[in-house]
Amino acid sequence: MSRARLARDRGSTTVELVVLTPALALLLLLLAGGARVVEVQGHIDAAARDAARAASIGRSAGEASQFAQQAADNDLGTSSWCEPHSVNAQVSGFVPTGPPPGPGAPETDVTVTVTCTVNMSPFAAIGFGPTMQFTGQAVAPLDPFVCRTGTC
Repeated sequence: MSRARLARDRGSTTVELVVLTPALALLLLLLAGGARVVEVQGHIDAAARDAARAASIGRSAGEASQFAQQAADNDLGTSSWCEPHSVNAQVSGFVPTGPPPGPGAPETDVTVTVTCTVNMSPFAAIGFGPTMQFTGQAVAPLDPFVCRTGTC
């Protein structure tokens, strides 16, 4: 190569790097934002599953709600992306009365919906709002061996 051509190309790599750096930064931000969404949704779904199982052993609707909330709080406590005090577990489908417990008792399902709010402000540059609400739902059969009537 001639000296003249080398002189003309001088600095071209720097210009290319300056042009590509913002695009690469946005790509990395997009990957990180997507990873956070996937991770949080997995945690919420697991918490809903555990909360539904916990609610299924409750003796009353109030106890089932309490057990579901405790399970969701334990799963999504300090180790998740959920903001403090934003975890909520809603129980539906709980039937407090029925035949005596044991084999052959009809199955009734309890449904638990867990929601929490996650801080997404680091990803505002790629279109996320400051917070995002995530929801997970799970269904579990009521435990047929738990007495839910006063006659057991």
